[in-house]
Amino acid sequence: MTTTATAATSEAFPYPLTSEDGRPICQLDGTAVHIIQTYLKKNHPSVSLSEYQERFPGAPMLSEQAKKALEKKKAEEAASGEGIKAHMAGVSPASPRVVPLKKRGADYGIRTADVVKLIPNIQGLPSSVSIPVAVFETHDAQDMVPEVDEEFIWMPELLRDCIAALDHNIPAMFWGHAGTGKSTAWEQYAAYTNRPFIRIQHTANTEEAHIIGQMLANESGTYFEPGPLAMAMRFGWVYLADEYDFAFPQVLGVYQPVLEGKPLIIKEAPHDWRRVDPHPQFRFVATGNTNGAGDETGLYQGTNLQNAANYSRFGIVTKTSYMDKDDEAQMLERKAKIPEAKAKELVTFADRVRQSYDRGEITNTIGPRELLYAAKLGALFGGDFKAGIMRAFINKMPSTSSVAVSEIADRIFGS
Repeated sequence: MTTTATAATSEAFPYPLTSEDGRPICQLDGTAVHIIQTYLKKNHPSVSLSEYQERFPGAPMLSEQAKKALEKKKAEEAASGEGIKAHMAGVSPASPRVVPLKKRGADYGIRTADVVKLIPNIQGLPSSVSIPVAVFETHDAQDMVPEVDEEFIWMPELLRDCIAALDHNIPAMFWGHAGTGKSTAWEQYAAYTNRPFIRIQHTANTEEAHIIGQMLANESGTYFEPGPLAMAMRFGWVYLADEYDFAFPQVLGVYQPVLEGKPLIIKEAPHDWRRVDPHPQFRFVATGNTNGAGDETGLYQGTNLQNAANYSRFGIVTKTSYMDKDDEAQMLERKAKIPEAKAKELVTFADRVRQSYDRGEITNTIGPRELLYAAKLGALFGGDFKAGIMRAFINKMPSTSSVAVSEIADRIFGS
């Protein structure tokens, strides 16, 4: 709705520039708003901010209220040191935020620890085994370090690959069924070794600018907003490219020189961000439901057939599998706080469902995530674990498969 205005129209501006209360008026439709950029994204997505400014030079972008809110937010970020922007303040490429692993020693805030003593719940690994790994002791990106989950149960194979990738700088990918701990393994290794970590989800809408950064504008003019990849490379974070196969291959091409250990070149960026050399502690890891060859199961709609040249640049590609039965039961017992006998019943149910899926008898399989939900719901429902299974898993299935799986649940939990 057009608001009564305080400025007259002209040939260059079809509508007044501001309303009586000082809000800028969108010159495309005459609506008074607080932030032109936000309004364009929502109501005129085909018009970029730069196009709008070229078409209506000098038109106001923010209301006074929005300017004050923006200033307050910047002041809070500067005071608290929280958020990605806070990491940018006052940092130059010459003063990296995370100390180089190559220069080990107390002066650089890194120590060597025995992974068996550092990380609990490593299943099947003798306590006599000694595996040295690097642990960060001090850095100024502490708020980027994930929280430790002491109940996460480590599979030795995944832990071995985490050590190889992050301690020895080998780009790595974990792929497999949902809920098998792909993303959590990377996150928890970063947590236990005190590494800054950023996780970026990929979708069909992911664009190159979302990854490397883009030019934006505010009341002061245009400025460059570095993307998460540029930030991670400059400041030495672990960069997890999550749901890698949901992005389009032409977008993922931006990662190829980075996977080779080369600098990131951002052509549109100002001089200080145009070339981003990888920090000695920058690490690139990824996860997906497929290995780039397409979805062979029919379970993961939205994944894309990927460029083989991109995947060839990963030094480690590991297919994640379900946990050992005893480990999975232990995980349910710990996280859902249920009796051991009930945890084993749930794992027996999951095992039979997975066998049926492998034989092609049903169209979907159950992962640890859904099994954990079922366990928690069963505990909430007074021990009715079949009700938990129904809500967490069976109700998601097509009718023919749900009947077959319900029969399995009846045999294990009772009808």
